[in-house]
Amino acid sequence: MNSVRSRSLLILLALLVTSAATAQIKGLMYESLFRPAGTQPHWVPVGLCEDYPEETTTPAIMRGDMELLKRAGIRVLRISFGWDAIETSKGTYNWLFWDEYVKMAVEEYGITLVPYVCYTPSWNSTGDTTNFWNHTPKDYEAFGGFMTALVNRYKKWIKTWELWNEPDIDAYWSGSSADLAKLTKIGAEAVRKADPEAKVVLAGLAHDTKFLRTLFRDHGISPYVDVVNCHSYYETWSAEPLETVLDYVNTIADIIAQYGNGQSLWMAEVGYSTFRRPDGFVSDSYWSTYDYEHTPAYQAVAMWRTLTMLLSTEKMAAVTWYEIKDLPPTENVIGDVNNRNLGVAFVDFKPKPAESALTFFSTFFGNKAACIDGEVTVKRALGSESQVHAFRMEDGSTAVVAWLKTNVKGRVLSGKKGNLKDTRRETIALDLPGSGTVKATMYTELGVGTPYNGVAVRNGRVLVDNLELAGGSIAILKIDSGKNK
Repeated sequence: MNSVRSRSLLILLALLVTSAATAQIKGLMYESLFRPAGTQPHWVPVGLCEDYPEETTTPAIMRGDMELLKRAGIRVLRISFGWDAIETSKGTYNWLFWDEYVKMAVEEYGITLVPYVCYTPSWNSTGDTTNFWNHTPKDYEAFGGFMTALVNRYKKWIKTWELWNEPDIDAYWSGSSADLAKLTKIGAEAVRKADPEAKVVLAGLAHDTKFLRTLFRDHGISPYVDVVNCHSYYETWSAEPLETVLDYVNTIADIIAQYGNGQSLWMAEVGYSTFRRPDGFVSDSYWSTYDYEHTPAYQAVAMWRTLTMLLSTEKMAAVTWYEIKDLPPTENVIGDVNNRNLGVAFVDFKPKPAESALTFFSTFFGNKAACIDGEVTVKRALGSESQVHAFRMEDGSTAVVAWLKTNVKGRVLSGKKGNLKDTRRETIALDLPGSGTVKATMYTELGVGTPYNGVAVRNGRVLVDNLELAGGSIAILKIDSGKNK
């Protein structure tokens, strides 16, 4: 009898230990990162991104990042686990850095981590000794083995796993879409076996929606992924205007609707750099038109414009901005100098205006909102360069965000691109749903608010007769109405 009781106690103890090892830490936000198709109103969490080279990241840097997230009120962070750095030889793992980091981020600071996993270790690469990391593996099953070890080690703290990064460009993946599908299926099966509660995120798309369509239509990727992730850097590494993000997101949503299974959509990497040469050059793909572009001040404006448009699509489940801080000038980067100048803070953690803009955006849209563009009439001149979006907020108020597009294709300029002064002004009028008494506040991108008297109620509608827009700025208008519909 005593022996049976002892065995029972041992079994119970084992179950308790197993449960403690796999139970998710309380207070994390994973359930908020998924969005059933057509859900509105909806709250879209906005986070940040950061990469951590193990050889140069110190405990002081890690804690500095955590403190910045804390002061900015950000609770979601996209990071990267390097297969090549962790599994240095087959079956040999170096977890030391990540054990410390994960526990600090999750247990001390309550950060919800959304990692991606890449790149190929030299011992398993089809590339050469210097260019191995972005090549396809010799043994794809080894990736599954790595994912099993990784998920088993961190499943208490992490519940999403993104398999690779930007495979639609050669810089990060030498293989084809078929090769990526093979890797994803093996990795996804390993993740789900190790942790049935975990969600699998498809490798973040750099820009090529045809690559994504091929994955779904031709290679049957849909059953293996729970989230589709896309990236954008318009007006930094793309000549296309910021506003292109609307068509980009809707194209991806259409692919999911046609070939997918209701996967949530993330934009888990989006950014705008603060690098520019004195002549206005930004990258091989983009040259500034105006003198304010790619400055710290305008980065904050570009952030607000981009995040507003993403919300207006009503397709996004989560967004993470790249990145926490700038990189030291001596640190190796993939790509050009813009990669060192994408932070919302400088390399010493001193905040850029974008940090305040991010905090304000996250507070302003900190609850559920629904885009009501279809219910709003905008009166503007023919050829207007304005962009306008409107939202019904959970508290019954209405928000309007408007600006003049900076990058307009085909526009005739009065001088050479690079350092032009933007003297453009437009006045638009809005007709919005709402009634009763109204009180309006106009905000800057940094959250500085002033009373706005240009709102009236006539015939059961809220009217804004003369909303003035200026080049290089943004108008953020919040209208509190006593009887908003």
